[in-house]
Amino acid sequence: MDVLIIERDELVGDMLAETLDVEGISAEVASDDEAFMLPVDDAPQLVITGINRGHDEDLRGLKLVTAMRRKWPQICVIYLSALWPVRLRHEMLGARGRFLTKPVRLPQLVRTVRELLQSGMCHSSADSPKSR
Repeated sequence: MDVLIIERDELVGDMLAETLDVEGISAEVASDDEAFMLPVDDAPQLVITGINRGHDEDLRGLKLVTAMRRKWPQICVIYLSALWPVRLRHEMLGARGRFLTKPVRLPQLVRTVRELLQSGMCHSSADSPKSR
């Protein structure tokens, strides 16, 4: 799998995955729990997730990605959110991260996914030097 979409709204997740699949990019949708249960050797190259993942869970998407990067340090991330905490922008994105404002334009999402996947910076665990 190239891309893991972590989205609590199943219809939105399915639409994003279908859009990427049509463009030749392998994508799967998962809940937070399903993402954590993926085996270490089944890492995606890129994760797409929101920042605020619930009304009472401010910035949960950031915590989720932090935990996932402990498991898969080489993954790239695209954060989707209508609101962007400016104070975190430089701290968390780095070279392997991007931010897109919701509602996201699908052509922009596809371009950003392709840019990251083709950059050579995103690696699944099977591609990382640590797993060899």
